[in-house]
Amino acid sequence: MRQHNCSSYQLQASAVILLFCAALMQSRVHAAESDGGTAELESRISALESQVNSLSAAAATKRELGLPLHGFSDVDFVHDTQHANGTQSGFALGNFDLYMAPNLGNRMRALVELNFEYSTQDGSLGTDLERLEYGYTFNDAFILWAGRFHTPFGYWNTAFHHGTQMQLSTRRPQFVDFEDSGGILPNHSVGLDAEGHWKAGRGKFHYDLYVANGTRIIDGTLDFNTFKDNDSNKLIGGNLKYEFGGKIDGLSIGVHAFTEQVGSYTNGLLLNTSTVNMMGAYAVLETDDWQVMSEYYHFNDQDESLNGKSYSSWAGFMQAGYRINVVTPFVRYEKTSLDQNDHYFADQENGRSYQRESVGVRYDLNHQVALKAEWSHSKDVLRQGDSTPADWDRLQLQFSVAF
Repeated sequence: MRQHNCSSYQLQASAVILLFCAALMQSRVHAAESDGGTAELESRISALESQVNSLSAAAATKRELGLPLHGFSDVDFVHDTQHANGTQSGFALGNFDLYMAPNLGNRMRALVELNFEYSTQDGSLGTDLERLEYGYTFNDAFILWAGRFHTPFGYWNTAFHHGTQMQLSTRRPQFVDFEDSGGILPNHSVGLDAEGHWKAGRGKFHYDLYVANGTRIIDGTLDFNTFKDNDSNKLIGGNLKYEFGGKIDGLSIGVHAFTEQVGSYTNGLLLNTSTVNMMGAYAVLETDDWQVMSEYYHFNDQDESLNGKSYSSWAGFMQAGYRINVVTPFVRYEKTSLDQNDHYFADQENGRSYQRESVGVRYDLNHQVALKAEWSHSKDVLRQGDSTPADWDRLQLQFSVAF
């Protein structure tokens, strides 16, 4: 739909011009008083004042009802060998992501993220309300959010969302990818999240504490129960980060953890139940030139279905990039060691162990548009029945936009 109304800034400028005209006409009234011909000028001044009042009211309405709209999009070319029938190449439309932050007045916050993306399986277009959350600010140390949000574990899932223009690389580390893209963690949650920060020394602490609907596995894919919870099990977790200041400004370290009980369903039948316990840590350095990050996740899961055994697994990645003017080369190494006796991983389609090395470069045309090229080599630990190659390569070229 086309927008025919003026912006609030245009309305305000028009009001200023009209006020200036009214002042000039008022001076003419004083000059004409000696001639007794002021009636016409006074009538025109009244008309101008009426227009000024109307424009001022319209500008106020604009400020009150305005909805800032931003978004992200990308177009890609992909060449990979992860197919039993040989190399696959082609162009692909990435996400078209709309990001809105409605103004709800003092102390209230709101965040809405609507994403349009094509399925990697059949190419169908899907629409997903990735985030819909409302917050109330008690003070800097306590902001309470309710709704659907990105689960605040680690660093990547809190810093980089669905817009690829925000990140150096063309894609996320595989194990922290989104649930419908093969990720093995509950990246989204529906529930409550309390966050806040406070100063400590030259730096500051930032925390998140959250409780949300529990996760389940449906036919090999994680489902975080967007509409109600299928059982009484809840996802409970927290994240504590310290951001340094002074001479080491830009360095952050953090710890994070969550626990939940996850049921695995196949064709509607509950087959396995596992208690998932994750604890981890991360470190990040972001300066004008460097972006270095490392994350570690340790799992100590327990089988609740049969033998009650505990299984230990881990996952992690390291990434480093160095900015040279408008060009930023980067490298990343990621690896998982996931116990296949643990039903939480064994029952997920992408719950196998793997390692991946990536190298790439990002070229910023301006602060809103970037060109990227990334090559990666992956080695998967195949499971019985897997038809994909154990080793495969991928080259991805990406044009990403923020608006």
